[in-house]
Amino acid sequence: MALREHPAAPARRIRPWPAVAVTGAASTALGVLALATAPGATTVDGTTYDTTFVTEWLWWLAYALVPVAAALAWRARAGYLAYVATGAALVLPHVVVAAVVVARYRLSGWGDGLEVFAFLHPVGLATVATGGLAVVGAVDALRRRRAGAR
Repeated sequence: MALREHPAAPARRIRPWPAVAVTGAASTALGVLALATAPGATTVDGTTYDTTFVTEWLWWLAYALVPVAAALAWRARAGYLAYVATGAALVLPHVVVAAVVVARYRLSGWGDGLEVFAFLHPVGLATVATGGLAVVGAVDALRRRRAGAR
C-alpha cells in the first residue's frame, strides 16, 4: 500500500538544472583539486624521478559522483535531456583535466607519447555515467508511466 499525498498539498519538486549545476561544480572541483595537489616531477634519489601531474586518488574519486549525479537527476524528476546534461557536466571537466595532464607531461619534457592514455579516465567515467544514468532514467520513466496509468 503506497502512501499518497494530500490532493491539496503542492507537489515539491527540484528542478533538473540545479542538479546539473551541482554535479558539474562537484566534478570540476575534484578535477581542479587533483591538478592542484599533484607534486609534478620530483627527485626520488640522485638518478630517479617521479612524475605525477595529477593526484590519482582524487581524480578517481570522480567515479563516486556517478551515483550522486543519478540520485540528483532522479530526485529532480529529470527528463531525458537533463540526464544527458548531468552526464556531460560530470564528464567534461575530466576531459579538460586529461588535456592538462597531457600538456604538463609534454611541457615538462617527460612525455613519451603514453601520456595520451590519460584520456582513458574520462572515457571510462563516461561509460559508467552513461550506464548509471540510463538505468536510473529508465526506471524513473517506467515508474512515472505506471503511476500515470493509475
